[in-house]
Amino acid sequence: MSITTTENHLIHYEAVGRGEPVIFIHGWLGSWRYWWSSMQEMSKHYRAFAFDLWGFGDSSKDPEKYTFEAYVDMLGSFIANLGIASPVTLVGHSLGAAVAVRFARLRPQQVRRIVAVSLPIQGDDIHARLASWDAGTMLSRFPGRGNTYPEVDAELRKTDGAAVAALTRQMANYNFAGDLETLACPVLLVYGDQDTIINKPSGTNARFQKSDKNRAFVSFEACNHFPMLEETAKFSRLLLEFAHTKNNNLTSLSPKDYWQRRTY
Repeated sequence: MSITTTENHLIHYEAVGRGEPVIFIHGWLGSWRYWWSSMQEMSKHYRAFAFDLWGFGDSSKDPEKYTFEAYVDMLGSFIANLGIASPVTLVGHSLGAAVAVRFARLRPQQVRRIVAVSLPIQGDDIHARLASWDAGTMLSRFPGRGNTYPEVDAELRKTDGAAVAALTRQMANYNFAGDLETLACPVLLVYGDQDTIINKPSGTNARFQKSDKNRAFVSFEACNHFPMLEETAKFSRLLLEFAHTKNNNLTSLSPKDYWQRRTY
């Protein structure tokens, strides 16, 4: 277990591999741990980092830090404290995806690429009842296809329910459509077709379901909220394919049952 500090608050993180940096950011449920399989796959070519947001895992628990802006700043502090060379690739899930997208808009020179999994583009995309539920209730109500995830279950007892509730309420007031439109870096949007926590973009945001310029959209047909756990191999291959794609040609990205060797 590795620890860094900022303003006397602990940030727990893990790192593996060598090469260009990739930073994984978890969401409302769990911690860094559910990224482990993805980190191992990426570590064959990259230096993979994952950290626990305030109120989750083994990072500090302080209600004053349970704000979206504090999490965006936390990402910046993490990069600075560890001396991680920019630009970095960010891989975020739900809340973590929102942090990655907003960070890239505020500090575009520090971000090479973004993978945003289950990003709530607007507040209406978040299940309405989440704000009144703690982490344990979330997991029991929305496990997806009747499954449970040991990587998530193991960390729930470390989660401060106040962080889950506070960030869910705050996120209902955000809209990230403008962020996505203005980002210059390549962005991969990933959703599970069966997700009962975050809805895919719809209405005026349905345009984000189509590839446009340097943005791609991928949907996992049989997945709920955790494609990185439900389709681990496919998800990891998709990450590598996206990370290796040159000239921002994202039109061919799709989940694959097997790895197609390419020459780069």
